[in-house]
Amino acid sequence: MAMRIREKFNSVWRHLPHPFQWIIVSTVGSTLVLLGIVFMFIPGPGIPLIVLGVAILATEFAWAEVVYARLKNETEKFTARAKKAWKGKKK
Repeated sequence: MAMRIREKFNSVWRHLPHPFQWIIVSTVGSTLVLLGIVFMFIPGPGIPLIVLGVAILATEFAWAEVVYARLKNETEKFTARAKKAWKGKKK
């Protein structure tokens, strides 16, 4: 059932004029980034919302692709350091 919903969404999305796609992506992505920033100061999932918003924006904007690639790279570095530190503590 989930595949049918996804296929239907993709079908509808492909038939939307590009300006509508751009507006929808801009609105949803920006809203998530702004909510993420707000949730940095109040309890909530701030960082995941910011990353998700940037990922959505990266589907339409080149600058967001660069930011998303950098976020991914830094996350991978941080994960590698955390794994290395965790292995060191277990010994």
